[in-house]
Amino acid sequence: MRRLFLVSLLVLCVPLTAPAQDEVGHWYLNPYLGGITPDKPWGGKGSTALYGLDIGTNFSPAWSAEFDLNGARLGDRSGSGHTGLYGGALDVLRVFNRGGGFAPYLSIGAGVTHAAPPSGTGHESRTEFMAQPAFGAFIKMWESADGSGCVALRPDIKVRWTHGWAHAPGNPVDVLYVLGLTFSFGTGRPAPAPAAVLDWPRQTVWGRDAPSAYALSPELATW
Repeated sequence: MRRLFLVSLLVLCVPLTAPAQDEVGHWYLNPYLGGITPDKPWGGKGSTALYGLDIGTNFSPAWSAEFDLNGARLGDRSGSGHTGLYGGALDVLRVFNRGGGFAPYLSIGAGVTHAAPPSGTGHESRTEFMAQPAFGAFIKMWESADGSGCVALRPDIKVRWTHGWAHAPGNPVDVLYVLGLTFSFGTGRPAPAPAAVLDWPRQTVWGRDAPSAYALSPELATW
């Protein structure tokens, strides 16, 4: 009974692991749009639009790595212009159910945040260390017949922590919420081998070709 259970479990797992293995080695691009709720030290008026791009690769059935770039223009509370807030990080993703229609993930990344305040405020542009945990999912919309390419929606929520400095006391924590469209590409599955065709020797029976008795059975040939 235990052996039957183990065999059944392996049979059920094969359809899950095979598609995941097919996507290993693929690269992807993920342009995205969304919003950011910046922390008070940035001096922004409130939430604003955010845009960005991820460039990544799947290096195992469960893990991916990507370079994340994004930017936003924060309206300055003093009305003196806009603060440019930009981020760049290297993220590592732990992906669950890779190859399935819905593949959730957790990620952690580290990089830099660059703030460019408007002129006349007395603040200088600065670049500081940041870290950003996140969670999201790949929702597959289309896949090619051989698995070499696919398109997926990608909702993602990040919490970005930036090291503080003199004119930004504390450590600003921003919330980023975006929706991306992921284009994945790579090597596809090999085409299945053609079915084997038996080529029996033939002989003429009453003027027509027919399989030889030996081809049908060696015993019949000696009968």
